[in-house]
Amino acid sequence: MRSRALFWLSMFIGWVLPSLLLADTSHRSVLVLDQSSAGLPFNTALATAVRSTLSSAGKAPISFYSEHLDANRFFGPDYEDAYVQFLKAKYLERPISVVIAVGVSALDFMARRRQQIWPSVPVVFAAIDEATIASLTLPGNITGATMQLSLQDMVKVARVVVPGLKAVAIVGDPLERQTFYRHFKEELPAIASHFEIIDLTNLPMAELKKRLAVLSGNTAVIYTGIYYDSEGVSYVPAELVGQIAEWANRPVVVNVSSYLNKGAIGGYIVQADPIGQQAARLALRILDGESASELPVVNVPSRLIFEWPALQRWKISEASLPPGSEVCFRDPTAWEQYRWQILAIGAALIVQAGLISWLIYEHRRRSVAEVQSRNAMAELTHMNRIATAGELSASIAHEVNQPLSGITLRGSAALRWLAAKPPDLEKVRVALTQIVAAGDRAGEIVGSLRAMFKKDATTPRVAVDINKKIRMVLEIVRVELQDNNVEQRLQLAGNLPTIKGDPVQLQQVILNLVMNASEAMHSVQPRVLQIQTQATSNAVRVAIEDTGEGIDPANMNRIFQTLFTTKPLGMGVGLSICRSIIESHGGRIWVSRGNERGSIFQFELPMAKTSTAKAQRHAEYADAH
Repeated sequence: MRSRALFWLSMFIGWVLPSLLLADTSHRSVLVLDQSSAGLPFNTALATAVRSTLSSAGKAPISFYSEHLDANRFFGPDYEDAYVQFLKAKYLERPISVVIAVGVSALDFMARRRQQIWPSVPVVFAAIDEATIASLTLPGNITGATMQLSLQDMVKVARVVVPGLKAVAIVGDPLERQTFYRHFKEELPAIASHFEIIDLTNLPMAELKKRLAVLSGNTAVIYTGIYYDSEGVSYVPAELVGQIAEWANRPVVVNVSSYLNKGAIGGYIVQADPIGQQAARLALRILDGESASELPVVNVPSRLIFEWPALQRWKISEASLPPGSEVCFRDPTAWEQYRWQILAIGAALIVQAGLISWLIYEHRRRSVAEVQSRNAMAELTHMNRIATAGELSASIAHEVNQPLSGITLRGSAALRWLAAKPPDLEKVRVALTQIVAAGDRAGEIVGSLRAMFKKDATTPRVAVDINKKIRMVLEIVRVELQDNNVEQRLQLAGNLPTIKGDPVQLQQVILNLVMNASEAMHSVQPRVLQIQTQATSNAVRVAIEDTGEGIDPANMNRIFQTLFTTKPLGMGVGLSICRSIIESHGGRIWVSRGNERGSIFQFELPMAKTSTAKAQRHAEYADAH
């Protein structure tokens, strides 16, 4: 007895309980019954919107099913009877909670056959125009979402894109055979009272192509959809839009989102996503316990959308479109495509322009500063020369007086020799010759001093014998050195190569260094001024050494700086001027401690090119011998 009880209990658990569980989990189910054939882009998008909206509800799982009535191609009582039996058999053990009927043919089928398949199942219709719904007497437990789809709207768009519209060419299947556009037949009389209706429906493709190419200029084309032509060839309506737009010599008006981006002008576009979402929301409310009869019908308006390439093709101004129109598939502008690149390039150009402006400003400012610096240096150089002239006034007077005294003495002698009886003409000739030489000597001294001390002393660069310039400077300061008991020691190299430079400026460098050396030895004994010249591999070196107290090592690196001086009454410009002159000649100047005491100021100047070649030949000759 107990065994039999356990057997029946196990049978209940194995057979009955799974059935109960299956019924419990599958009662929330939605079936989309589409009036069209499978694979059409618009209908597929609508079903996808329904399924995604149901899935995102976030509640208990909902089973989703989809069927296609294919009413565009198959119709009649026998077909419907067979389809009813197909649905009954297929969903015998899968109860349906809500049916979403897409299209008027699907809604009509459910209204007439619902009792045979799913008695009293709630029905939500979708993708049916407002006028058709208003004309129907719907049974209970039905609600849905209507769409904005009318022939009047398509003609309204045609009038916008074809000013002076007089004719409308309708392309598609015969209206009585269509599902979405069947109600256009009721609108035709009102349209025909204002415009000529050109019927291009149910034509072979070759004939349609020929007729579309010869339409008059005040005509617009309205395309509904071709599922199959008069020759029985089946088509996908959305795939023919591009072909028809290419054949037509006038703009093509469409009204379904799947027809866009194929060359048509656009129109009031029915979009699949919002219709599917609204239908799914109504289904969810019914699944949550609300009655379909009590839910109001929802209207989904169409958006006025135009295609930019077609507007360009037909030369239609965007400004002529109705307010609120959307223009799609516009070729993105360079700004839209490369906004960040343009901004980056623009920023780089602005920064570059700023940098260039700043560099130009700095270059100009530096050029002005360099001019001012050169002018200031020239002024300081002139002041330095004037100051030097004051210090050397005794030497200069002596140098000038010497030839003047010689002229006076020889002139007196010449007068005496002329007064002798007889006059000694030979001695007079010699005396006059000496007077001329003394006059030339005085002229040379005055000319040299004038060039030396005038403000604008810049002369062209020429070949300069540095030994000759040293001797000339020593002649100028001879009296100054004698008064200070300074002993001169010269070691001037023979056959010293010439250098190319400004003779006045180089004479000033030597003069400044000799005067500094003399001043450095005022308080010491012995006072020895040693000047040495020599040729290096490609330069001429001059060394001026004194036996003074020397320079503090802490000041060695500052001695050539402008306005730095160790003299109580010094201006601090002499050595700075020397460095500026030497460096402008491509040379260098430096100072070091003397061999025993004092300081050695040295500078090097590059040889003139001819002198360099000559020096090399001398060196090669010396090596060979």
